[in-house]
Amino acid sequence: MTPASPIVDIQLGQLSSTAYALGAIVDAVGTPRFLPVLFEAVANFVDCDSLHLDYVQTCSTSRSICWLGSFGRNPELVERTMQLYYRSYAQSDPTFDRMQCEREVQLMQLSAQRVDTRLRSIFYDVADIHDECVAFNLTHGTQYAMSVCRARRLPPFSLRELSILKHLALIVLPLAAVHKNLVGERNAVEQGSGAPGDAIARWLNEKLTPREAHVCSAFIQGMTTPAIAQSMGVKPSTVETFAKRAFVKLQIDSRRQLLALVLKNALVGSNCSHVC
Repeated sequence: MTPASPIVDIQLGQLSSTAYALGAIVDAVGTPRFLPVLFEAVANFVDCDSLHLDYVQTCSTSRSICWLGSFGRNPELVERTMQLYYRSYAQSDPTFDRMQCEREVQLMQLSAQRVDTRLRSIFYDVADIHDECVAFNLTHGTQYAMSVCRARRLPPFSLRELSILKHLALIVLPLAAVHKNLVGERNAVEQGSGAPGDAIARWLNEKLTPREAHVCSAFIQGMTTPAIAQSMGVKPSTVETFAKRAFVKLQIDSRRQLLALVLKNALVGSNCSHVC
């Protein structure tokens, strides 16, 4: 009798490691372990520093970017950074406008040197991210996306690594949809703790004068110096003076350091899970 040939030519060791990793992800769906387990599994295939899941809710008049969760090598920093990003900035990020979604998984590679807005570059800088791969598709009529990021300790994603991430997304994105359905709609901030913007405003006002705090808050929102000056009815040079005074008091030198300081202090007590 002639032995049957395998339909797929794959080594037993490869099959074993792949099945083990994917099995762990499936087992964690619908639990708080989902993002940590998913990050560990993806990082075993393609080394990375953080991973994020989101989806898009659309209606006839608007679009909402909804956060399923994030995890990375510095979990607390990743959590606080992405909490602020999804709560305050994701809705206006032009990256989502470029995602023409189909049922087939699509890839988009983003370099820190080519990001569309100063907003995104600030978030890149805080975590020292220089390369990002976004895999996205339509699952049950909803756009889901997995973003995998690399800090400067690693080179940009190679073509082979991008291909691996695309194949992983074929499994991960449908599981993200199942996870969303299981965990349901939850608020990003526990009741009574206030929104991230409120925490930032309180912290800045404790450290600075009202105008210095206003300028720093505007910087965190991604506003330019001329735009801040116009909103305050002052000259750009006056805004720069307020900024210099604030930076001296906070012992920082740049907007990047300002955002990092805020993430470290103002949002340290925030509890977040799902933003929509």
